[in-house]
Amino acid sequence: MKTLLLALALAIPAGAATERIAIVKTDDVRTANGKWDRCFKIAHDKGIKVSAGIIADSLEKQGSAYHQWLRKWDATGMVEFWNHGWDHKRWTEGGKNKSEFGGSGYAHQIKHLEKAQAAYKNALGKDFTVFGGPFNAMDQDTAKALGKIPELKLVFCNPGAPATMAMRDRILLPMSLRGEHDGTGKPDFQKFKEDYAKKDSPNLTFAAIQFHPTGFSEKGFKDYAAILDFLKSEGWTFMLPSEYAETKRKRN
Repeated sequence: MKTLLLALALAIPAGAATERIAIVKTDDVRTANGKWDRCFKIAHDKGIKVSAGIIADSLEKQGSAYHQWLRKWDATGMVEFWNHGWDHKRWTEGGKNKSEFGGSGYAHQIKHLEKAQAAYKNALGKDFTVFGGPFNAMDQDTAKALGKIPELKLVFCNPGAPATMAMRDRILLPMSLRGEHDGTGKPDFQKFKEDYAKKDSPNLTFAAIQFHPTGFSEKGFKDYAAILDFLKSEGWTFMLPSEYAETKRKRN
């Protein structure tokens, strides 16, 4: 029996059952500022790449200096920008709460996705390949609209979100670990560790981890850095969404 178990163990590629992949998901790029630069630099000094969601109407509202700043970070290969919608709005209509990709209707959503794609292509000369809904809201119309834009191959989502059931042709990036436990822009390292201990299991092999760097206080930056250090110490491999897609392609 021992010989059989040893043979089986040797037949499994090293790390195949234990590889853990993390994607740093940062939200709400709409202008160049020092907090974004600091967020990126903290990660990069640790050898960690960062994905950053652009609210795409900023590509029209901001000037050429903003475009140059985006191109500078894109050229490093350490930052991957993604489609975070057109205007990140929410409102109440007929007594119902709605948002850009939650209850707004197919026509509204496809228009906003297409406008965002076009604005980014015009500014940086490439396509967004990743989508993440403002407020993490998505519905069946979002799934339908994404189906019309093949360039958007990857989707950030909450684990088990109903809308993702209609996105089987997309690579899903579930936010399995929570980055900010004290509210938007407020990471807390101790609370992160406590939550991690509860979720840690052999089945936890992927996590997109969300942050809002423009809301970080000095403590927020320290806790953000501590969370990254902790995950590295736990053996997590950090990737950009496009790198994760490539690993999936090679495995398939």
